[in-house]
Amino acid sequence: MAHHVRPRGSRWELRVRHKLLPRPFYATFPTEVEGNSYGEQLDAMLDRGIVPAELLAGDPKGADDPLLVAVVRAYINGAAHLTPSDDRLLGSMLDELVGVRVSGVTYRWAGGWVRRLKVDQNLAPGTIRKRVGAVARALDWHLAHAVKAGDATAAPVNPLRLLPRGYSQYTEAERRELAARSRPVQAPEDQRRDRRLLPDEETRLRAALAGFKRDGRERPWTGPDGAGPDEAFALLFSVLVDTGLRLREAYRLRVDQVDTARGIIRVEGSKALRGQARPRTVPLKRPLRDALATWCGGRVGLLWPYWDGTPEDLDRATARLSARFRTLFAYAEVPGMTEHDLRHEATCRWFELRDDAGRWVFSDIEIARIMGWTNLSMALRYASLRGEDLAARLG
Repeated sequence: MAHHVRPRGSRWELRVRHKLLPRPFYATFPTEVEGNSYGEQLDAMLDRGIVPAELLAGDPKGADDPLLVAVVRAYINGAAHLTPSDDRLLGSMLDELVGVRVSGVTYRWAGGWVRRLKVDQNLAPGTIRKRVGAVARALDWHLAHAVKAGDATAAPVNPLRLLPRGYSQYTEAERRELAARSRPVQAPEDQRRDRRLLPDEETRLRAALAGFKRDGRERPWTGPDGAGPDEAFALLFSVLVDTGLRLREAYRLRVDQVDTARGIIRVEGSKALRGQARPRTVPLKRPLRDALATWCGGRVGLLWPYWDGTPEDLDRATARLSARFRTLFAYAEVPGMTEHDLRHEATCRWFELRDDAGRWVFSDIEIARIMGWTNLSMALRYASLRGEDLAARLG
């Protein structure tokens, strides 16, 4: 029989009846979410013929030591600044956190979990960091509320925050273990993006955007309606490659955010702490400034026609535009390029920009502000400076 949760005063009572149990099992929880979460896990284990020892002992420890799954669910339902990406990711991870209590989230458990993500699931280091980071934020939220409520048993430190630098990278032992399997598996590695646009590649891209037919093709690359060049998309390309805006930041722009008189764009940042916006001001180079002034004339509302303005359409708009960029890069024969690589390209152009006297236009800190970074370490990640360009300066 399935579990049942009902209110009992200020708490919630869980009742579980099953043929493997000599008598019904009862436990109380501070919230309905915790009670249902624990009940669902018990149902699943009992249906597989497993009777948890704590059921026989009659000590669920629900109130003082909640299940990690219940904590994550409470975080999803109650966190004020939960990002959409954490919402989706944590929702997909609940099954792998089943049976773990907050007291069981120790440094040793964290290390074992990371190892399972590598050896059992063979996940990429970046994916591992995202999963660990999401659960760590949920646990931070829970511990903060426990301390605020005066819970003396709350852990003073989040064990997931103690993992060493480089924990997501595969060790040599883990690589050998994967390679020694009957079906050898190669350990994934972090992919460093340093794809730059070559001059002839940008020429081909802009020609395709302008409607010129490439040799060997029956027709030119056109807008979604097939009726000639897509002027909006061509201008969007210029904004990405000459400012470094993220794709979502760019297609969400409104006309009133573009100040061509002062030569700036007021950007509502799409990536910030706990989902909060981090506004910034991005300067416009003269050619782009003039093009935007012409485009904005007589327009109101959204700058582009690619998003309907609702939160529900954000992921769909991103997917549609990413797909369009893929077809553009394929048509112009620019292999291995993505729309996010244009942000890397823009970063390098800001670093390489000089005035008429040959002096650098912006400092590292100023470029970090333009790109929306909180620290300069991101500059090393994005500045894919070409060796031939550096060598050319030596004469």
